[in-house]
Amino acid sequence: MNGTITHYMGKSYTGQGVKNFYKEIIQEAKKVYFFKGPTSYRLTETLKEIAYVAVRRGKNMEWFYDPLQEEVLEAVYIVDTKTLFLQTDSVDPTYYGAGHEWVPYYEAYNEKKLRDIGPLIRDKQIANDVWLNKGLQALSRAKVIHDEWEQLIQPAINWDGINSLLEELKKKGIGNIELQKNSNVTHRLMGSLTPFGAQDTLKSISKNLKSRLFIKGLPGSGKSSFMKKFGEEAKSHGLDVRLIWCGLDANSVDGIVIPELQLCMVDATSPHVYEPEREGDEIVDFFPYIDQSLLDEEKLAVVKEAYSNEMELAQDYISTYAGEMKLIKTLYDSAIDENKWTALQSKMVATIS
Repeated sequence: MNGTITHYMGKSYTGQGVKNFYKEIIQEAKKVYFFKGPTSYRLTETLKEIAYVAVRRGKNMEWFYDPLQEEVLEAVYIVDTKTLFLQTDSVDPTYYGAGHEWVPYYEAYNEKKLRDIGPLIRDKQIANDVWLNKGLQALSRAKVIHDEWEQLIQPAINWDGINSLLEELKKKGIGNIELQKNSNVTHRLMGSLTPFGAQDTLKSISKNLKSRLFIKGLPGSGKSSFMKKFGEEAKSHGLDVRLIWCGLDANSVDGIVIPELQLCMVDATSPHVYEPEREGDEIVDFFPYIDQSLLDEEKLAVVKEAYSNEMELAQDYISTYAGEMKLIKTLYDSAIDENKWTALQSKMVATIS
């Protein structure tokens, strides 16, 4: 019987910079292989080959994607054996000889070809960093505007009503369950800004869950805090909690998953609009607790337009950056020594038990 594959974003581009949770996943893992070498499309082939062998042997997998390049993987994680295969420049091994292992693939390149294309790649990388910085600056400005948007809405919120709704959901979803164990809290990313706009992997994350709760509200109505509080309640009952962090605001969550309840709760408002489509889907409606007569629609319209403009600008910059990264990866891959690469891939596949 084959294992399962669940898809996540490996990183996200937010108003506070580039965010990932690889350090936290490394802490979960018992064994981590750190791939180190030039940025590459071919490494995705290697990671997929490792993953498919594991899946065919009945192992459950998590795949982590680069949001800028469709189908390009940064990491694969074998959940059953807690084994992570990771390529990222943002974290390094810390426990040599105790589960952390370097996998350098610099040697799988033709040195003469690398020297020939090296100056061109260097110039492209230096120029491309400008586009990434511009994109992150636009996202930072968008975050400030979004904060203003929330502040305009918050005076219209009936917080007591939303707190009462939370208590109802706690009783209905968690009730008197008491598990005699410590709760395990994990962290993942579901979405990010991509060259095609905001994208997420909710369908994959929730495919095996019986209940999906979709929160409908406005910016600033406390959706993230609501989910965090529900997660804290689940944690106090010994239930495991997976926090799904926002792909645009590094301090907010877009969802939580309670595996033992077969339940997830997600923010279902723009830019990630979800509607009930199967049995077990429900709306958690905040709008009865928002007095929209207290909202200044003219100010809101100005703020929403400014936010939309900055997000469009950020997407344009990020899209340009992604396009240049594609060229850089293609150049590096043109210098691969196929025999050496095949040997490296075979060696890594052989680690799957």
